[in-house]
Amino acid sequence: MSSIVHSAVVDILVHPSRIMIKLTCFPEHMILLDCETTGGRASRDRITEIGLIEIKDGEVQSRWQSLINPGRPIPPWIHKITGINDEMVADAPAFEDIAESLYQRLQNVILVAHNARFDYSFLKQEFKRAGYDYSAKTLCSVKLSRRLFPQHQGHSLDKIIQRHQIAVKDRHRAMADTEVILTYFTLIQQQIDAAVIQQTIADILKRPSLPSHLDNTLIQKLPEKPGIYQFYDEGGTLLYIGKSVNIKERVLSHFSADHRHHKELDISQQLHHIDWIETPSDFGAQLLENSYIKQTSPRYNRRQTKIKKLYQINKTLNKDGYAELDIMVADMTDASDITSKYGLFRSKKQAQTKLLDLISQYKLCQRLCHIEKKASGPCFSYQLKKCLGACCGKEQAKLYNLRVDMALTHIKNQQWPWSTPIIVEEQSPTNNGGDSHFHLIDQWCYLGQVDGHTTPNTRLLKQPQDSIFFDIDTYKILLRFLAPTKLSHFPYLRIHPLENSASVSMNSWG
Repeated sequence: MSSIVHSAVVDILVHPSRIMIKLTCFPEHMILLDCETTGGRASRDRITEIGLIEIKDGEVQSRWQSLINPGRPIPPWIHKITGINDEMVADAPAFEDIAESLYQRLQNVILVAHNARFDYSFLKQEFKRAGYDYSAKTLCSVKLSRRLFPQHQGHSLDKIIQRHQIAVKDRHRAMADTEVILTYFTLIQQQIDAAVIQQTIADILKRPSLPSHLDNTLIQKLPEKPGIYQFYDEGGTLLYIGKSVNIKERVLSHFSADHRHHKELDISQQLHHIDWIETPSDFGAQLLENSYIKQTSPRYNRRQTKIKKLYQINKTLNKDGYAELDIMVADMTDASDITSKYGLFRSKKQAQTKLLDLISQYKLCQRLCHIEKKASGPCFSYQLKKCLGACCGKEQAKLYNLRVDMALTHIKNQQWPWSTPIIVEEQSPTNNGGDSHFHLIDQWCYLGQVDGHTTPNTRLLKQPQDSIFFDIDTYKILLRFLAPTKLSHFPYLRIHPLENSASVSMNSWG
């Protein structure tokens, strides 16, 4: 390869007569573009090559291409696909070197690419690093192919090349792949009625930028009601579970920011199918989302994974009548015991940090809080006048214990307000009809959805987990809706205590 190709941008003006068919059915001013990259994640990986063809009034105006030095090694598997290696890009310009001229070239045009979401997200990120806020209206040739040729199964560039017998050299090089799109558009215009092409393009440009392999009719079926939605890849693997008071609106929001968040881009690239479950309100949606995530552990739900260990602060009285505080592991199988203690912490370090804050704020004794391991006598903080002397009898137990109780008030757990398990009847807050859902709850633990509320032995329809145990996320959801000070804010939730019934066993349920 010549040194010119290694280091310089190639910009070729093209005489209009070189194109055989004028693309009159397509946008008046568009740029066909393809990017080669070091990987598939725009927030992490970099562009290694760009090729584009500018078309105005249906005629090719220019071709522009450049290798790009990504500033990092090109992975071997990328080299194997594209043929681009570190040596080829060593003398090529960095993206910031060509950013200004490229930014000007891409203004006020329709950006066309095969799987435009991918190329657009990389351009957005590269321009952002170079100090430019780039945005454009995009036309995805994958979506166009799906709409115009619905009888075909595959719409990848390789499938299109094979199906339409398009001759191409240097497949997976930027300009070569861009030339394929140009040839494909020429073939489309020969085979499809002009009005159909124009209307299809208009529809695509008006709609949100959906993943190219997601059936648009599925999006149209999404309800504008509360519930959860589930994203699946082509092989049926669960990618993500989310919830919303408006399923359709929330699903569409995933496809508006994928150039900024690598998780959204990864999901969009893999997404092939969406399922959903409607609920009467946000209450059921939150419970269902949390339960399903912990059952199935979807690939991209990492924040709500199942926690098997929590820490708490326990209070006891010593032989001299002074309150002692200690950090202990919570008994996840005994919710009543958990709510009798203080705080819920996901790690021992988090619990220690909170305890130290309380010690400092309320001048508690570090020895009586088991921070200082000294067995007896004044603690070190007493010498610094940060402890008032409970450790050595200089402060009365009654006064010290009162201050301990004041400190713990801020992290006191909510006791279960009912004497029995309850069934929460969930209705729609908008009174728009639909069935009520019934949820069985005991000691702040969600035991599942049931078929009614008339008897203590109501049949369990959906059990959220294999073995019932205390879950901090469920506890927070239930507090948000069912705490005595909050319940009046949600008149669409009706409480039915299971009178004269024994408390539900967390170890044996199901």
